[in-house]
Amino acid sequence: MKRYRGPLFGAIAVLLVIGYGIVGSRVAPVLLPGGTPTPTPTKPIQPVDAPRVSGTIAFTLRGDVYLLSQGRYVALTKDGRSSQPHLAADGKMILFTRSQAIDGKRDVDGQVTPAILRYSDIVKEDPLGGPESIAVSGLRSKSPAGFHVVAWLQQPALAPDGKRFALTSDGGDGASDLEIFDINTGRRVQLLSQGADLADPGWSPDGKTIVVTSYTLGDPRILLVPADGKAALELKIKSDGQPYRPSFSPDGKWIVYTLRHEGRNDVHVVELAGGRDVALTSDGRSWNAVFSPEGSSIAFLREAAGVIDLYAMELADALSGGAPKPAVKLTRGEGIDGESRPSWGR
Repeated sequence: MKRYRGPLFGAIAVLLVIGYGIVGSRVAPVLLPGGTPTPTPTKPIQPVDAPRVSGTIAFTLRGDVYLLSQGRYVALTKDGRSSQPHLAADGKMILFTRSQAIDGKRDVDGQVTPAILRYSDIVKEDPLGGPESIAVSGLRSKSPAGFHVVAWLQQPALAPDGKRFALTSDGGDGASDLEIFDINTGRRVQLLSQGADLADPGWSPDGKTIVVTSYTLGDPRILLVPADGKAALELKIKSDGQPYRPSFSPDGKWIVYTLRHEGRNDVHVVELAGGRDVALTSDGRSWNAVFSPEGSSIAFLREAAGVIDLYAMELADALSGGAPKPAVKLTRGEGIDGESRPSWGR
């Protein structure tokens, strides 16, 4: 779902919860596979041994960001309100979303009502250590009277140059627009849509294009959005189904995405030159894939018996007509967040 939920007061509670439900119900059936969750083990607080992979994979586990590297994974955050991590390609910076709340007021049909106003910040941190800081806040303005202006800032994606990042922003007007911010100042430098319903931004390696999922017309489509504000182009997908959660390969020649078809989710890649489409999984319960920094593997989520885990798969000759190697499970069923896409950096 595209928003976090929490308790609100009085009439505003009913209105906002209904509103959140409408938007979430439009997206959740596309993003998440079916299945009833089973009980999960205790959330890990100590490093957990895991199969070795190159570089570092960031993922979300029950409200916290974890980092997997050098044969183990460990929590980066411990607040229970963090998700949607994105690692810089060199692994030296990570952005993620953190949900926040502030006491405030709302005017509902001419009546002032107390409310807990929910929003999210984009947080940046050095994965190797050091203090975190807010890259941009969803608390857009604070009013002494309590009528604060808030927004949901979601799915941060660092540009290849490390100087900018993209995100989707929802100010409560029903739109989810694509914006670009300066990483150092937190100032918006480009508004790439107005009144659209976009999600899942991912940069091309040359920093000229952002690939997104568009829900503006209802069913999901994949769009290629020029970072300079020119008109977006739809990426045509030949496979039958609903494509979402796209991400570029490091060489910019492929886009990995999830294809939902007849209630099943599988990982596909499509070649930008020619549109050749390759299915990388066929189990019907795999989604949210990203390429490794060198492009030889993917990380993705897979559900089995109601439990979601993080997996890695070496592509081998899969992009040239062969088959990928068997997927390797990296986590131990502790409760991976199925809505947050993992991120893989060096």
